[in-house]
Parts: sequence; C-alpha cells; structure tokens
Amino acid sequence: MTRTLLSEWTKLRTQRGALVALVMTAVLMVGFSAFFASEQQTDTRFAGDDDLVQFGLMGIAFAEIAVVVLGASLITGEFGTGMIRTTLTATQQPLRVLVAKATLLSVLVFPVALAASAGGFVIAQELLRDNGYAPPSYPEVSLTDPTAARAVVGSALLLTAYALTALGLGTILRHSGATIATGVGLLFLPLLFLGTFPVSFARRIEQVTPLAGFAIQSSGDRMLSAFDGRSGMAIPPWAGLGVAFAWAFGALTVGYLALRLRDV
Repeated sequence: MTRTLLSEWTKLRTQRGALVALVMTAVLMVGFSAFFASEQQTDTRFAGDDDLVQFGLMGIAFAEIAVVVLGASLITGEFGTGMIRTTLTATQQPLRVLVAKATLLSVLVFPVALAASAGGFVIAQELLRDNGYAPPSYPEVSLTDPTAARAVVGSALLLTAYALTALGLGTILRHSGATIATGVGLLFLPLLFLGTFPVSFARRIEQVTPLAGFAIQSSGDRMLSAFDGRSGMAIPPWAGLGVAFAWAFGALTVGYLALRLRDV
C-alpha cells in the first residue's frame, strides 16, 4: 500500500491542474468568505438572528467547485492518457489504487480546507463587526466557541467529502468535463432550486442530498432561508455531514465496481 501511495503522490505532483485546484480551494474559501462578510451590514440595536457562523464560512459555496475539479483530476486524467492501464497492470488491485487515491486526496484537502476555513472565518468576523454585527445585538463569535469550532472543522470535512464524491464520479464517468459538470450540478442544483419545491419535498432534499452537509455550519434557524424562505435545516449538523460522506462512499463504491468490471 505504501508503494501505491508513493506512486500516486508522484503522479499528483506532475498534475499542474490538480495543484492549482488545491490552491484555489484555499483562495476561494478565504476570499469569498471575506467578500460576503464585507457586503453584509446592519444597524439593529436589538438582538439579531442572523447566523454569523455561517456568514463567516460562505466561501465554501465556491471552494466546493475547486475540490470537485481536484477530485475529478486525480482519476480522469489517467483515463484520458491511458495511464490507468499501466497503474492497474502494476498493482493488479483496483481497490488498492482507489483507496490510495482517496487517502491522498483526503490528506491534501482536509488540512488546506481547515486552514482556509479558519482564516476566512477570522477575517469575516472582523469585517462583520465593523459592519454593525457587534454587541449587544450580536455577541462576538470566535474560533474558541464550540459552535464555531464545529462549523470550521466541519466545513473542512465537508469539502473533503465533496472531493471524494468527485473522485468516485470520475472513476464512473471517466471524463473530466462530464465529471465536473455532474459534480457541480449535484452540489448546486438542489440549492438553487430549493425554493421552487413544496415544503415537504424541499425538506427531504435537505436531508438526503449532499446539500445536507451544510447543516454542519448552522448555529441558528436561518440556515438556507435565503434560498427557500423557510427557517433552519431539516437535519442536525453531524447527521448532515454524515449524509455528505455517505454520498462520497457510495460514489467510490460504484466507482470501484466500474473500475473492476469495465475495460479500461
């Protein structure tokens, strides 16, 4: 397994697109979290109900695009060049190859996403305070608060889950464009059209699609209210993150079966 991991690491270092996507994950997470926070403003003198924890992590909506590209590139590039045949011939174990890729992807994405989430959150909270989100209407929020810490760590885990989902999709579809389009559609379409569905169906979408993972950021009852006009997520934070990882596991499982049963 160690030899397979080293081989995958060597291949990754030669994939400029994957490395750019990793860097863009951090840039988008920090940059758009700060930008969104800078655009928010309030002058209320009473207790407000905006979710400042979520406000500080809005960059995830754009960083997830970068991790989809990263996850897809780890496998689709090899299908495009035919290198996957050499890889499978050398190992004779498709499961080992896929596990090595998933392990390497997780080891790369999680620490980068964690640092970017923490950095973006701290910057965003400073901007929010400057724009009126300050005591007594809004208590100060910091990384030491349990809810904020859960949201920051959870956001990094969520981006990791989305990257693994893209890896699984790439193994199934074997084409970069199709994988990225499918991955982005899977993550964005439920969010964009949430408000068009009946209440009961919209709540089910929040519970069973990768969108459920966003519950890990929730610290109040305003989560997704901008998209569906209703309050709160329909699933608890850690359960929502579990749904996102279930999608990743499912995609990787189907990807393994495709890798094992289909000609490459």
